[in-house]
Amino acid sequence: MAPTLDFLSGSPVTVVGLLLVVAIVYLSIYPVPIGSHEPPIVRPKVPLVGHILGLFQHSWAYYGLIFEASNREPIVTLPMLRGKVYVAPDPDLASAALRNRALSFDPFLRDLITGIAGAKPATVKVWDDAAFYRAWVKILYDNLSGRPVLALNISAVGNVAENLNSLSVGKVEVGNLYLWNQKMFTLASMNSLYGSENPFRKDTSLVNTYWTYEDNMHRLVPNILPAVFASRGHRARQLLNKAFTSYFDADGHADPSVPPFTRDRRELTAKFGLPPSEAAAIETIVVHGAVSNSYPTYYWMFTHVFSQPDLVARLREETAGVLEVTGESIGGKRVVRLHVDRLEERCPLLTSCFREAHRLRAKGALARHVTADTTLSDGGKRTYAVKRGTQVHSPQGVFHVSRELWGPDAEEFVGDRFLELAAAAGNKSAATFSPRGFLGLGGGKHICPGRGFASGEILGSMALLVSGFDVSGPDGGVLEVPGATEVVLTATFGKPRPGSELRGVISRRAGLEDVHWEAAA
Repeated sequence: MAPTLDFLSGSPVTVVGLLLVVAIVYLSIYPVPIGSHEPPIVRPKVPLVGHILGLFQHSWAYYGLIFEASNREPIVTLPMLRGKVYVAPDPDLASAALRNRALSFDPFLRDLITGIAGAKPATVKVWDDAAFYRAWVKILYDNLSGRPVLALNISAVGNVAENLNSLSVGKVEVGNLYLWNQKMFTLASMNSLYGSENPFRKDTSLVNTYWTYEDNMHRLVPNILPAVFASRGHRARQLLNKAFTSYFDADGHADPSVPPFTRDRRELTAKFGLPPSEAAAIETIVVHGAVSNSYPTYYWMFTHVFSQPDLVARLREETAGVLEVTGESIGGKRVVRLHVDRLEERCPLLTSCFREAHRLRAKGALARHVTADTTLSDGGKRTYAVKRGTQVHSPQGVFHVSRELWGPDAEEFVGDRFLELAAAAGNKSAATFSPRGFLGLGGGKHICPGRGFASGEILGSMALLVSGFDVSGPDGGVLEVPGATEVVLTATFGKPRPGSELRGVISRRAGLEDVHWEAAA
């Protein structure tokens, strides 16, 4: 009689359980191979899945726990199932990873297109086309630097100015400063990028829709029945897709108010045969790139700055140098222009505050795929092999708040920290000086292409607020800095902790009640 597989004829649960046991036994007998020159291994307490469970439980903070548990090894290997991840809490090795051309962020972008944007296979095929991707990247870098990005910044900061101009004279009580700023900042960004016909201007509820999408993005990544397991994020994504499909259907990108950055990208996707609905899917990633990190940086900078009255006073002295009293009037109000192009040169303290907010609050991980066997060196005696097909994660939450790197006040907001560090190093610019251990915007060939747009909008928005407005707590006292939530695996920044005091009062500064604010070059 021929042998049978009757032992597999039980319930599906029994079969799955049996196969799982077999897999665990097999993987335990044949563990992930680690070469002699690879970083030392940290084995999980729970075989195979322990580190995965640790990440799910603690998010990126897990890497800080690993750093301490490994006696502060500069880089370690974490086996996960049949793969492995290298974790580099050492800032020199992290910088080396960002510079190494064998390490790439591109595969993560592809994952975003499939899992987070929900693009169809045909769209992913276009994305994988080298000609398309080269043209896409060229559009990004051509339009996010120099004069084009200055135009975007002036537009965005001008939109913030319009919002602030609409505030009534007297004290304006704000029920939630986080959400108030979020709406103002997001709309300013979208108006700058998508022009007068943009979906967010037509339907401001899309601001909440996007941030619901962002808040649930980590549930969308697995891309397994998202309508069931990530229903809120899935629904928000559908609404964003519908809005941008209508925008492209109506040729909203061709409106004269739309910058080349947006118009050229839609012309490219159309050239490669992508319909409006699939161009809209990709656009959700562009929206995400525009505000997901820039708004949190702005919010935490806003909160820290206005919680320190002495710092506000110093900043006001500085921002006076980028303001022009025009002698013109609009609606009976004096026109004062903020010159966005002068901010980094004339406002080093403001720039230092921006970078300090990023240092203190950015607690994600800089991740890169290893596309070929290579080595990472800390610039000294230590060199480690990293293998093709793995990933290198550099946790900002470790080296950004390291006392060894930043001193005993590493976990405090010190507005002039970067100014003082630059001066001590003989560097005249707080904007360009890069102290060891600061990797706020990535680095190497994959440094954030939108950093100029983000920094200009943040600096300009804060310069307007500091120059023309007072911000206090609900009782008129100093603004309180809320605690932050844990950073989820698809994010870099935490949000205000539930239960935090987020109320505040905004008012025009005495003597500036009759000012109409504008942004210009």
